[in-house]
Amino acid sequence: MSLDDLLFRSEIVREKPVLGEIDRLLEAVERRLEDAAHASIHPETRLEQAYHAILGCAMVGLRAHGLRTVDRPGHHVVALESLADTVGISIDRIDYFQTLRDLRNKDLYTGSTHIGDSQAAEAVEEARKLAADAKRWLDQRGGNV
Repeated sequence: MSLDDLLFRSEIVREKPVLGEIDRLLEAVERRLEDAAHASIHPETRLEQAYHAILGCAMVGLRAHGLRTVDRPGHHVVALESLADTVGISIDRIDYFQTLRDLRNKDLYTGSTHIGDSQAAEAVEEARKLAADAKRWLDQRGGNV
């Protein structure tokens, strides 16, 4: 769904970012990635940290466009979907991020998901790639607010 469609449906709203906000979001992404990289941490926790780094990148894209998700159920889905129109991420990658969201939710709310080391490592790697993509995209547009 395009940003215009999301605006029309009141899934996102226009709101200018405050000075330093995007830098603070990027710092949070880096902290999440650092935490997720520790192999001594349980794989489910590593996956959750990687997912939150991915979500942070989605928020960076929205905030750089002067947009924000509306705080209601489903706003994570909307934020991840927006990556196509903000940072230019492919639908295949976004589908993977949505799968991570689903795994994280199942683990968080039902405890019914087992996350293996390889799944956690893949999530961390994908989060790192997205963070690099988001930073490159910001640099190409002329920096942060």
